[in-house]
Formats: sequence, C-alpha cells, structure tokens
Amino acid sequence: MRGMVIALALAAVPAVPALAAGQDQLPNAKVAIDQVFWPKLYANGGSTLYCDKPFTAASSEYTASAVYSSKQIKSALRCMTENQCQVVNPQFDYMLADLHNLYPELTRVELTRRNAQFGTVGPDVASKFTDIGCDFKATFQLVEPRDAAKGNVARAIFYMHKEYGLPIAGQLQMYQRWNELDPPDAAEKARNAQIEQLQGNRNAFIDDPALAAKLTQD
Repeated sequence: MRGMVIALALAAVPAVPALAAGQDQLPNAKVAIDQVFWPKLYANGGSTLYCDKPFTAASSEYTASAVYSSKQIKSALRCMTENQCQVVNPQFDYMLADLHNLYPELTRVELTRRNAQFGTVGPDVASKFTDIGCDFKATFQLVEPRDAAKGNVARAIFYMHKEYGLPIAGQLQMYQRWNELDPPDAAEKARNAQIEQLQGNRNAFIDDPALAAKLTQD
C-alpha cells in the first residue's frame, strides 16, 4: 500500500525536461534587458522588428519584445508562475533572458503582440498601425508581421525549439515558408555574431536557414 502511494505521488509530479543547450550567460531577463540588450546589443540604436521604426536609444516608447513569448513558454512548460516554471525547468530564466529571442519594438505594438500567436491574417485585414506606417496586421488571436520580419520571427521560433526543446509555437509549415520568403540579411547576421559575443552562442538557423526544412511538428 505504501509503495502504491509513493508511486501515485511521483506520477503527480510533472517530468522535468532534459536540459538542452541554450545560453548559460544571462540568467535574469530584467538584467539582460537593462544591462545588455539596450546598452550593448543596441548601443548605437537600430530599428524595431515589426514596424521598422528607427531609434537611437532606449526609452519608454520602446520595449524588448520576446518572439516566443513568456506566456507561450509557460504554456509549453505547463506552469503558471515563474517559481513553478523554475522548478519544472531550471533553464526557464535563461529562456526569458535569451537575446536571440528578444527584439526591440514599439511598446504600443508589443501590447498587441504579446497575447497573440503568429499566423496568416489574410489580405482583407488592414494593419492596426497604419497611423505610423506599420504593416503589422492583427485580429483577436493572430498577428502577422510585415514580410521583411517574417524570417526573423521564424528563425527565433526555430532557435527556441532547438535550444530549449520548446514546441513550435504555431504552424511549422508557415514558419518554413516565412524562413524562405525572408532569408537572413546583413543586419540579422551581424546581430547573430554580436549576440554570440554577449551570451556565447549563435542561432544556427541564421547561419544555415536550410536547417529549417529538417524540422518536424511536435
């Protein structure tokens, strides 16, 4: 009887996924964003991912936007709070702080992005941000970035899948099409190299986009 109780108790504990590779230099998202993302990765400014809006320095107008959102990570790990997620997977904090998954974006655009999943919205839906010339379409549950950002999004999703064992958040075939539609440009390649200097690893799908064709949906 005692053995049965122990067995049932163990069965109720979620299995901890085997640790993948990922980055192991930045264990805190706030510190990574405040001390590395803005002052080092974007020390000379840059452009936002979804709206291609140039900026020269960090400000409240901009935020570090996670492509694979924290909500999606928690859902994948089947945990509710950050403390629970840290127990389920010790790499949780490193996932949140991973620079390969973070891009600068307008704060108002991020408010639309963060609770939606990437998808094909359709030609009949107009951009929600035409007032600022931003081609970022959104419905209640889906968002579709401009074509020149679709490859960046796909390769960030692929990276989080490969490095941390997270499921593909969305439709794999769509991301594979986006990866082909928008191959890595010089800016994305330079960013990949700079992130390697800052956190010690690269996004293999930027170095070799053809790797995406070998992925399979979980």
